[in-house]
Amino acid sequence: MQDSPDPKKTARPLSLRDRLDAWTVPILTICPAAILLILFFLIPMFVALRYSLMSSMPFFDPNFHYTLDNYLRVLVEPIYRNAFIRTGLYAATATLISLLISYPVAYYLSRIARRGSLLLLALLIPFWTSIILRVFAWKIILGSSGILNWVLMSIGLTDAPVRFLYSGTGIVFGLVYTYTPYMILPLYASLGKVPNRLLEASEDLGANKLQTLIRITLPLTSSGTVSGVVLVLLACFGDVLSSQLLGGANTLMISSVIFETFMGGANWTTGSALSVVVFLALLMLAAILARLGKEADYA
Repeated sequence: MQDSPDPKKTARPLSLRDRLDAWTVPILTICPAAILLILFFLIPMFVALRYSLMSSMPFFDPNFHYTLDNYLRVLVEPIYRNAFIRTGLYAATATLISLLISYPVAYYLSRIARRGSLLLLALLIPFWTSIILRVFAWKIILGSSGILNWVLMSIGLTDAPVRFLYSGTGIVFGLVYTYTPYMILPLYASLGKVPNRLLEASEDLGANKLQTLIRITLPLTSSGTVSGVVLVLLACFGDVLSSQLLGGANTLMISSVIFETFMGGANWTTGSALSVVVFLALLMLAAILARLGKEADYA
């Protein structure tokens, strides 16, 4: 009986052109993202890190020196510390409210509605308009003579207008409205991946819809939940418009403080140090949430 030829010996070796073709597609796929990452992330962060270690800007003071005083100022002075704590409180509150609103909406669109994708598109169309117009509209809604106060006084919940505008409450309203779609989209995608056979098996074993939701659906959509929480939380930390238009002097968020430090006070070194501190804090927070999401998937 004749032995079959060895595939390793009979295989034609790859030519140089074949090897180049094999590398061309991955390189062309990665290059645009890599260029954007370098131009709009790595280079600005390197510049901010360099400026944060300077005593003054080189074009203002040629005799500058490198120091850590900017970081000490950011960590010690109350205006920066309080703004960071205030921002964390507003961002966490807005993220929690957004999650409580988004999960039922995403569940309905993904599991109940017949044309969930079309309803999702219709839901997102208003968010394609200018964010400035949408946030500014909340000034009209939340004002003393706005729609919300008119409704509250009409149904007898309050006798006088409630101060929503230029307060922390107004900022949270703006954050929830602006960034809720960032929570709905990953939840909708995650809910769409839950196998129907698992839900049917749970109901066949005697579990009601609430038990199935808690024991099956919620654990299987933990990755989408974590993704939405990270997206909304980071976006809230970087928000400027809600703080500027709906907040007041005593409710400035850290993004507004950074903006005023750069533009109003022209203190680029302190502003750079504050930016680096906020970036590192958010990076650690995102890493912790991602780790919790992975642990929830493995559980």
